Amino acid sequence: MSDPLQKSGRMAVVSQELSDLKFVKLHSPKMKSVYWQHFGFPTNEHDRIITKQNVVCTLCHKVLTNHGNTTNLRAHLQHRHKDIFQKICIENGIRIPPRRPLTKAGSSSTGPGRMPIKRDPLRHKVKMECRDSIQDTSNTGSLQGEEPSMLYETMVPMTYEDDDVIDNDHFVKVEVSGSGTASGLKTKSSTNEHSTMEVITMDAKYTSTTNYRSEMGEMVNQYQLQDALVNMVINDVRNVDTLYDQGMSLFIRTLCGNVELPSDKKIETLIRELHSDKLTTLSSQIKMHSQIKPYSLGFEIWKNVENKHFMSIYFNYTTDAPEYNLLNQLYCTVEYNKFTSIDEIFEEFNLENCAAAIVSYEYDDYLKHFLKSKNIPIILSYDVTVDKCLKLVFALPDVVSIMEQVKEMIMRYGSEISSKDVDIPTINDEFPWTFYELLKFFSETVSWPEDVDILVASSKAIVDTLNILAITLDTLKGEEIPHSSMLSPITSKIVNKKLALNDTDDELVANIKATISSELQNVVIADHHLTIAALLDPRFHRLTTVKNLGKCIQILNSKYNQMHQQDGGNVPVAKETPELKPASSTSRKSNLEIFFDIQDEPTPVSAPQEDCNIENDLKRYRTEVYVNLDESPFLWWNKLGHVYGSLKRLSPIYQCMPCVVNMNFKKPVKQQIYEQHKRCMLTGTLIDAILFLHNNNDNKFD
Repeated sequence: MSDPLQKSGRMAVVSQELSDLKFVKLHSPKMKSVYWQHFGFPTNEHDRIITKQNVVCTLCHKVLTNHGNTTNLRAHLQHRHKDIFQKICIENGIRIPPRRPLTKAGSSSTGPGRMPIKRDPLRHKVKMECRDSIQDTSNTGSLQGEEPSMLYETMVPMTYEDDDVIDNDHFVKVEVSGSGTASGLKTKSSTNEHSTMEVITMDAKYTSTTNYRSEMGEMVNQYQLQDALVNMVINDVRNVDTLYDQGMSLFIRTLCGNVELPSDKKIETLIRELHSDKLTTLSSQIKMHSQIKPYSLGFEIWKNVENKHFMSIYFNYTTDAPEYNLLNQLYCTVEYNKFTSIDEIFEEFNLENCAAAIVSYEYDDYLKHFLKSKNIPIILSYDVTVDKCLKLVFALPDVVSIMEQVKEMIMRYGSEISSKDVDIPTINDEFPWTFYELLKFFSETVSWPEDVDILVASSKAIVDTLNILAITLDTLKGEEIPHSSMLSPITSKIVNKKLALNDTDDELVANIKATISSELQNVVIADHHLTIAALLDPRFHRLTTVKNLGKCIQILNSKYNQMHQQDGGNVPVAKETPELKPASSTSRKSNLEIFFDIQDEPTPVSAPQEDCNIENDLKRYRTEVYVNLDESPFLWWNKLGHVYGSLKRLSPIYQCMPCVVNMNFKKPVKQQIYEQHKRCMLTGTLIDAILFLHNNNDNKFD
C-alpha cells in the first residue's frame, strides 16, 4: 500500500500496526462453495500458508477477512466483479435475494430535501492526523508552502456487507505532546516540541497481527516468526518442544526483541495444516498413478529413542515425456508393530501394478508375509547389501583380531596423534563403513614404528579388498536415482573380475573375497527380477551374467499374458523399422562408462517379426541392440522399442525400480550418522508430518 504523504513530499507517519500482507502466491483450498475458486490463502516462498485469517482475491488481489463462511467472498464478487458474479450465479443456479427494505433511519436520510447518502462497504479504518499547535501555525504555516495541518487516512477493506456500518467505538484517540511517540509511532521529519500528534487507531482486540521491533531496529511480524519456527522444526528434523529450551528462547528474543513466542500448540497446528495440505494433493495423485501405471514401493524400518519401531514408506514412479525420470518420494511414516495394519495403508492403491518392494530390513517376517501375499517381489536395498558384506568381513576371526590390534595401537599413541591435529575416525556398530575408515586411517594417514609393519600391511590388504565395494557405491552415486537394472551387471563384473582369486592373494584376502562374492551371488546375481531388469535395460543386457534365463522368460511370459488379457487380446505391433544411429560420444565419461570400460560398436537392428513372442524378441534384442551407457533407456524404448513389441510392453514395469530405498547412501558416513541420530530423537505425534515435509520440501509430484 503506497503512502500518499510520500508522494507529496510531506511528513510520513509510520505505524508498527500497519503492515502490508506480503505473499508470493496464493493457495486455493478445496472448498465446496463455488465462490472459493476466485480466492486463496496467501503463501510464502516455501509454499506455506502465511495466515488463514485472511483470503486474497485472485482477480484483484484484495485482502479480505476470513470469517469461516463465504459472505465476504460473495459480497466482494458482487460489488467488485459483477460480470463474474453473474456468470457464477447463472452457471450454478444461484438466485440473488432481493435487497432488504430500508429502515426508518434509512428513510429519513433520503426524504424530501435531503441528499441521498451512498454507504461505503464496511472498512476498519485507521486514521492518523498530525496538526501543528495554534501558536506554531502562525509561525510555520507559510514556510515553503506548508499547510497548517495534514491528514493521512488508510482504508483497510475487511468486508463488503451493505448493512454494516463503521462503529466509532472501535477507535481510540490518543494525543501526544512534544516530539515523543505513541504506540511506537515515529515521524520521519522533526516536529516542534509544541506540536501535537492525534492518533486514531483500532482497539487492540481488532488487531489481527502483532509486530515486534528487535534490538537492531527491524520489524518482526508474528506470522514471520511462526513461519521461521515451523521451518526450523522441519529443516532441522527436531521436536517442537526444543524451540522452548532456555538457550533457544534466549536466542530468538535476542534477534527479535522482547517477542512473545507462539505456543507449542500453535506451531504444532501449523505443521499439521501444512502436512495435511501437501499430503492431500500428493496422496490423491499417487493413488491415481497406482491405478494406471507401474510403480514400486520402498520400506525403511527404524526405531527412535523411545525404542518404538517406525516404518517409512517410499513411492517410486517414472515421469512421462519429455523427462522420463525415475523419482523417489517419501509417502508416509507409521508406527510399526504387530498391530499395524499394512492393508489399510494401501487400501486405495492398486497393488497389482506394484513392480517390486525395495526393503532396508532383511529379517522382518511380518512385512515379507504381506508382500508375498500380494505377489510383490522383494529386493534388498543395495546399500544394505553392501553393509551386510562389510559386517560379514569384519566378523571373520582374522579380521576381528586385526581390528583389536589396530584399536589398541591407536589408543596407545592417541595423545601423539591428537597433537598432530588429526581426527581419529570413530567406530559405530550400525555403520560398518566406520570400521573401514578406521583401518584406512591406520594404514594410510599415520606413520607407525617398524614393529607394527605387519599389522599395517594386513590393514592395507583389507582396505584394498574392500575398495571394490566402495567403487561400486561410487558408481551408483553418479546416478541421480540408481536403477535396479544396474545391480546385476555391476555385481557380475566385480564378482567375475575384481573378486576373482589371484595367485598373489594370501589366505586373509582370499577369505574376504570369498565372503563378499558369496553374498553378492546369493542376493543379487541369483535374483530373477534383478536379472530381468538388467535384460530390459538396453545399456546393460550384454553386461550381466544370466544363469537363470529360463526362469526369467517364464516370469516375463506370465506378466505378458496378464497384460494381454487386461487389454482384451490386442497387442500393437509396429510396421516401420527405424535406423539405429550410434549415440554421439562425449569427451567426459560417466561413472558407468569408467566402471565398465566398453569399446564395442553398435550393430544394425532387424525388422520386427509378426509372430513376435517373449523368447524370440529377447533373442533378437540381445543379439542386435547396443546402447551407450550414458544414453537414456526411457528414450530408447520410446523411440525404438516397437521393434521388440512384447518387450516394450514389459519394460515400464522394471523402469520404476530403484536399487535403494532412499538416497541417504550418497551422503558421507558422518552425515548419515548425524541424520539418523536426529531422526532417532523424534517423539510424539508429529513424526510423520515432520519427516514428510522435510523430505518433500522442494520436490514436486508431476
